[in-house]
Amino acid sequence: MRDDDFDLEAGTTEFYADAVYYEHEYEDRVADQRWYAQHYVDTEGEVLELGVGTGRIARRAVRQGARVLGLDLSETMLDYAREKAALLPKARRDDLTLVQGDMRAFDLGRRFPLISCPFNAFMHMYETADARRALACVKKHLEPGGLFLMDVLMADLDYLNRPSFKRYPGVRFKHPTYRTHYTYSEQSAWDPVRQINQMWFYYTRYDPEGPGPAEFCLQLSHRYFFPAELELLLEVCGLAIVARFGDFEEGPLTRDSESQVLMCTHLEDA
Repeated sequence: MRDDDFDLEAGTTEFYADAVYYEHEYEDRVADQRWYAQHYVDTEGEVLELGVGTGRIARRAVRQGARVLGLDLSETMLDYAREKAALLPKARRDDLTLVQGDMRAFDLGRRFPLISCPFNAFMHMYETADARRALACVKKHLEPGGLFLMDVLMADLDYLNRPSFKRYPGVRFKHPTYRTHYTYSEQSAWDPVRQINQMWFYYTRYDPEGPGPAEFCLQLSHRYFFPAELELLLEVCGLAIVARFGDFEEGPLTRDSESQVLMCTHLEDA
């Protein structure tokens, strides 16, 4: 597998370029919202969320009484998050602050009792150096005794090792931005050395005369972290896992789990 097969810049930006579509795509994903929001609400003080995106999780938490500072690399996602934040109850709007920044290199000049990195955002740390820089920022900003929450996908080796670049058909759906129907198909390729999975999502307009582009493609890149590898990476960066689950109902982590859901703290506090 050649590095030039994977456009990691496209895999970091394209899937997040249309915030309306992104929000629509994950509107039924609620288990992680409940889990993170409850931890935010139970925290005394402002929470820092890395990779806040459209504010899907943060808005729910703020409605329930939390205070959240959300950081994201994408201005497009942040603009959408600000529009949605303006629709929060007036008494809660000041409890959600949104800032642009890179989770590998940010300095907010303060510490937080809880920091989160939800919904696979950490899987955009493609190089180990990227991951270490991000975790160093987490440690720097985490209060003594504070919690760091994160989730990443569990590696499904059957999926990752399927034939590279083979196109798999998807379903027909109504695109929320273009308001017309599209069919989509997808393909992926897995680099087992770099542990990066590159995905291509192809969209074709169902109505030849409808609005929106006739065809387009979005790329998405994910770096996978195996459980023992992630535990060691956190430890090297001065953080320790205090609880690890295989889902947002806090079931055990097994080979069949979809996600690794982690609760961490400073190594010296564990």
